[in-house]
Amino acid sequence: MNVIAPILQFARYRPGALALIDADRRITYGELGRLVRRTAQHLISLGAGPGERIGLCLKDRADQIVAMLAIAWMGGVAVPLDWRAKPAENARFINDLGLAAVLTEPGAAQAGQAPNWKLDADWHGAVAGTQVSLALLEDGLLADGQRVFMISATSGSTGAPKFTQMTHLQYYFAAAGMLEIMGLSGRHQFLCTSALYYSGGRNSCLAHLLRGDGVVLYPGPFSAADYLRLVEQHQITVSVLVPTAVRQLLASARDAPLLPGLAAVFCSGAPLYADEKRAALRLLSPHFHERYGTAETLATAVLRPEDFAGRGESVGQPHSLIAVEVVDDGDAALPAGQSGKLRLRGPGVAEPLPGAAPANFRNGWFYPGEIACLDAEGFIFIQGRTSDVMMRSGTKIYPAEIETVLLNHQAVAEAAVFGQRGADGEDIVMAFVVARLPVSAGDLMAHCRTHLTPHKVPRHIVLTAGLPKNTAGKVDKISLAKTLEPEKEGSRYFFEKK
Repeated sequence: MNVIAPILQFARYRPGALALIDADRRITYGELGRLVRRTAQHLISLGAGPGERIGLCLKDRADQIVAMLAIAWMGGVAVPLDWRAKPAENARFINDLGLAAVLTEPGAAQAGQAPNWKLDADWHGAVAGTQVSLALLEDGLLADGQRVFMISATSGSTGAPKFTQMTHLQYYFAAAGMLEIMGLSGRHQFLCTSALYYSGGRNSCLAHLLRGDGVVLYPGPFSAADYLRLVEQHQITVSVLVPTAVRQLLASARDAPLLPGLAAVFCSGAPLYADEKRAALRLLSPHFHERYGTAETLATAVLRPEDFAGRGESVGQPHSLIAVEVVDDGDAALPAGQSGKLRLRGPGVAEPLPGAAPANFRNGWFYPGEIACLDAEGFIFIQGRTSDVMMRSGTKIYPAEIETVLLNHQAVAEAAVFGQRGADGEDIVMAFVVARLPVSAGDLMAHCRTHLTPHKVPRHIVLTAGLPKNTAGKVDKISLAKTLEPEKEGSRYFFEKK
C-alpha cells in the first residue's frame, strides 16, 4: 500500500475540487495528482530511487506538500528539514542521516554533502515537461506498507531534535487515529498557520488531504486581524492553532465568539491552561478543542468542548487505536489518579531509526517524556516533562503544579517554571512570569507561599515581557535558563545576566 493513494484517488474522482491554496496559487486535486506524478518521475530521472532518503529544506508552501507526496509515490523516504535553521545545522542532519539528495529553495546556500536540487524555474519547467511512466500513473512504486514513508524530528524545545521513522502502514494507522479525533463529516476547508517542518502543521495538512478537504497554507507569524480575514476570505471551517495564536485571538475578543462559523478549532503544540481553554470556548468558538500528540504518534488525544468544565486541566482522551498507560520507575502500571511516566503503544506509533536504541522506546512502548496521571475514564493529565522534574530533599517537584498556582494569580498571563542545579546539589525552583497587571516578584512569592508547600516555592521569580517560544508554540526553557548566571558557592539566589 502507498499511504498517499487516497489523495491521488481524489485527483481522479474530484479533479475540480480545490486541494491547496498558497497565496495566489490555487491547486485542484486534478492538478495536484499531475504534479505529484510528474515530480516523482522527475526525481527518478535525477537518480533518486525507492528507499532513498530525500531531504525537504523548503518553505511552508505548496511546493513542499507536492514534493513530500511525490517522494512517497516514487518509493522514497521524505525527511523534512527546517529551512529557518543555519546551513551548518542542517548539514549535520543531512550527513548523519545519509540523505541521497536535498530539495532546497532557489538561492539557498549549499547544505550538506548530498546534491542540493533547487526548486527554481528550471525545476518547474522540467516537471511540467515530464512524461509519466505507467507504474507511476497507476500505483506508485511502493507496494509494501512496511517500507519507510517519512523520517521526522521532535521540535527540539527541550534539547537537540531526535529522529524517528514511520512506515506507510504506521502512518496510515496514525492518520486514522487523527481523523477519529477530528470527528468531522463532509468536506471542509482547513487553515494551516503552522510550519510544515513541525509535525503538527505537516500532519494536519496531510490528514485533511487524505479526507479530500481544501487546505489553505498561511504560515505565521500573523495578527488576529490577519487570521480573521483569512477565515472569512477562504470560508474556513477547521483550523489548528498553537497557544500563542490562541492568546492573540483571546486578547482581541469581546463578548460574542470570534469564530462562530467554524466546525472545529484545535489547539495543539503545547498545553493551554484550564482558564484559557474555557475562555476560548466562550470567546473564540463553541467548537474549540485541545489536541495532544507527538511527532512519534501524530494526534493522540483530544479534549472536547463538553469536557472543559469538569476536566479543564486534562489534554483529553486518547483515540481508539492507541494504548495509554502511566507507570512507575520500574515500568509497573499505576492505578488511576497516581502520577508517573506516560507511555503509548499502537500500530500508528513511530519507531527508532535502524541501529538506534533510544531510551524512550522499550518493550514495545514509546515514552514521550511526560509525567502524567489518568483518571478512571482514561483522561490524560500532563504534569510536566520527565526532564523537567526537580528534586529537593528526595521529593519530586513538577513544574506544571507551580505554573498553575502562579496562573491563578489575577496579574499573571503566562508562567514557566524549571529547575537549576544549585551549589548544594539540590534543584532550585526558578519561575519566569509574564504579567498582565502591575505586580511585584514579592507579591507572587507570597502567593506561592500561601498555596504551595515550602520546598515547591520558587527561589527566584523573574518578571519578563515575554517567554521565548519556538515555531511550534512551545516555551523554550533552555533559552530561559541561559539568561541566568549559575549560583555561586554560598549564594542564595540566581541573578539575571546583565
